[in-house]
Amino acid sequence: MKKHILTSLITVATLSSTASHAEGLYDVYKLALSHDPGLRAAEATYRADKEQIAVTRGNLYPSIKATGSLGYAKTNPPSGSTVDTRSNSVGLDLNYPIYSPALNYGVKDTELGYQSAGVSYDNTKENLVLTTMTEFFNLLIAQATLETTEAQVKSTKSQLDQTQKQYDVGLKSITDLQDAKASYDAVKVQELTARSDVAYAQKALLQRTGKVITDIPELSKDYPIKMDPNVTVDELIQKAIKNNKELHILDIAVEKAQNNIDLKKASGRTPVVSLVGSISRSDANNDPESVQSPNGATNTSSVGLQVSIPLYSGGAINASVRQASEQANAAIENRASQLQSIELNIRNTFLKLQTSVAQVKAQKELIKSRRSALQASRAGYEVGTRNLVELLQAQSNLYTAISDYQKYRYNFVIQKLTLDEAVGDLNENKIVSLDKWLVEDPSTLK
Repeated sequence: MKKHILTSLITVATLSSTASHAEGLYDVYKLALSHDPGLRAAEATYRADKEQIAVTRGNLYPSIKATGSLGYAKTNPPSGSTVDTRSNSVGLDLNYPIYSPALNYGVKDTELGYQSAGVSYDNTKENLVLTTMTEFFNLLIAQATLETTEAQVKSTKSQLDQTQKQYDVGLKSITDLQDAKASYDAVKVQELTARSDVAYAQKALLQRTGKVITDIPELSKDYPIKMDPNVTVDELIQKAIKNNKELHILDIAVEKAQNNIDLKKASGRTPVVSLVGSISRSDANNDPESVQSPNGATNTSSVGLQVSIPLYSGGAINASVRQASEQANAAIENRASQLQSIELNIRNTFLKLQTSVAQVKAQKELIKSRRSALQASRAGYEVGTRNLVELLQAQSNLYTAISDYQKYRYNFVIQKLTLDEAVGDLNENKIVSLDKWLVEDPSTLK
C-alpha cells in the first residue's frame, strides 16, 4: 500500500512538472475522439461494410468473362503420316441473373449490415463521450477532495503547533498534545489517499486522450443543480425508444433476421433464371491438311435462358428456414430485454438525479450548520467548556461536509450525462453547453 501511494505521489509530481494549459471539456472531448482506437476501428468497419454493398450488388449485374487458349498437338496415327496441329481460340461468356429473389435479399442484408455499422459507430462515439466526460469529472472530484484535505491538513497542523506551544509552557496536558497529533496524522493519511486518487484520475485521462492533463477548469458555483420540472421519466423512455443507439442496433438486427428468413426461403424454394450466352472463335492449322482436319477459323455463338430450380436437399432447406425463424425470434426477445434494461436504467438515473438535487441542497445547509458548530466548539474550547477532541471533530465535520458537497455537485453532472446517453441525446452541443459552465478560477464555498 505504501509503495502504491509513493508511486502515485511521484506520478503527480512528474505530471505537474509538465508545462500545460487548462484543458476545457470540449478540448478533452476532441483529444479523445482523435486518440481512441476503438472509435477508429468502428469507423473502419463502417467503411468496409459500405464496400460490401457494392460487392453484393455486383451479383445482380451481368457477369462477362473472357477466355482464350493457344496450343500445339502432334498426332501419330497407326497408318498414314504424322499430323502437327497448331490451334488458338478466344471467347466471351455472359451470365446475367434476370430473376433471383435470393440475390435481392442478399443485397438487403448487406445494406442492413451497413446501416447497423453506422449506428454502431455513432454508439461507440457516444459511449466514448460519456466515458471521457465521466473521467473528466472524476478528476475534478479528486482534485476538489485533495484541496479540501490540504486545507484540513493546514488547519490541523496549526492546531497541533498551538497545542505544542501550550504544552511546552504547561498550559496543556500530554493527552491534549497526543489528541492533536493523532488528528493531524489521520488527515495526513487522508491527504496521501487524495493525492493517489488525483494521480489515478490523471492517468485515466492520459490513456483516454494521449495527453498529460493536469490543469482543468472547475464547475462554476452558479451551475444550476436542478431538474426540468416539465420532463417526466415516461417521456424520457419514449425518447429513448426513438433515439437510443443500442436499441436502434437491435431494431436493425430484428429486421436483418426477418430478412434472413426470406433469404433462406428464396435460396431453397424459388428458381433462378439467367440469361446466358457465349461467342468464340477458334483457329486451327494442320500440317499436313486433310479432309478430316481442315485448316481455318470457326466462329461459334449461342444465347439462351438457364433455369435452376432447387427440388430436394435432404431436408436442409426447411431446416434452414426454421433456423432463421428461431434466430429472428431470438433477435426480437433480445430487443425486448434491452428495452427493459434501458427503461430500468433511465428510471434509476432519473431517481439518482432527483436524489442528487436534494443532496446538494441539504449539504449546503449542512455546511452552514457545521460551520456554526465549529465556531461554537472553538468558543467553548477557549473558555474551557469544550475539549480539544470536540474541537478537532467539529473541524473535521466541516471539511467533510465541504468535500461531500463538491462530490454531490459533480455526481449530479455525471448522472445528467448518463441520462442524456441513455435517451440518445448526448451530442457535441451538450458538451459545448456544459463547457461554458467550467471556469478556471471559480468562487468556491469555503
